[in-house]
Amino acid sequence: MNRFRLIIDPPLNSRINMAKDHAILHGLSMKNSLPTLRIYRWEKASVTLGYFQQVEEYVNTRYCRKNGISITRRETGGGTVIHHKELTYSFTVPVNSGLVPESMEDSFKAIISPIINSLRLIYLDAEFRPVNDIIIRNRKISGSAQVRKKGVLQQHGTLIMDMDNDLISSALIQDEDKLRKRGFTSAEDSVTSIRSETGEDINEKFIEDFTLSLVSDFSKSFNIEYCSDGLTDTECIIMETYSRKFASDEWNFRK
Repeated sequence: MNRFRLIIDPPLNSRINMAKDHAILHGLSMKNSLPTLRIYRWEKASVTLGYFQQVEEYVNTRYCRKNGISITRRETGGGTVIHHKELTYSFTVPVNSGLVPESMEDSFKAIISPIINSLRLIYLDAEFRPVNDIIIRNRKISGSAQVRKKGVLQQHGTLIMDMDNDLISSALIQDEDKLRKRGFTSAEDSVTSIRSETGEDINEKFIEDFTLSLVSDFSKSFNIEYCSDGLTDTECIIMETYSRKFASDEWNFRK
């Protein structure tokens, strides 16, 4: 069995969510903690930006500021995401652990597979779409991003439980070429949610049950034995430091 720390968090703000993932990565790089599966949520609508992206190309900053939507640059790559009614996961392991394949695409596929399994358990025909998406009927329900640093691989990603189409179209700037290539005319049409696919009411009971399903499927996929624990003292210090970084315009709006 592979020993992992399990962290299930209540809804938190964007800078804390990003800083906590960052602290977990650095804690593992210092051999200060165990490999970690973290499942978390967002206390309000928030935009996160891929490490290499330019804010003005992807985000309607005026709308976000007016409506109290935070904009946070991630340390992982990938695209711009508006986090709202979703579950988010992070999976953090040593690069040389042998738990995931070395290649980027294969590692995405391996880490995403437990999420696909959980979706299929509620009778959704979920599929992997390279490099880092889960789709249902060609519509995206989950996207992930990854970073490898200091001998540690961290992948985190979304799972859309429900969605607000007006919020998506207002807060984000559409990549029309990318949408057209996939046969869509708008970002809202290119994504879906568990509620849209099942008609289920996404209440706290549903979220709790689905979280337990994810935890179980990760355990089966990676032969995991969990211990439930919080951050170490060292990780807490790192999180506090980086929460200030992730709150700063200098970081989030850098060119």
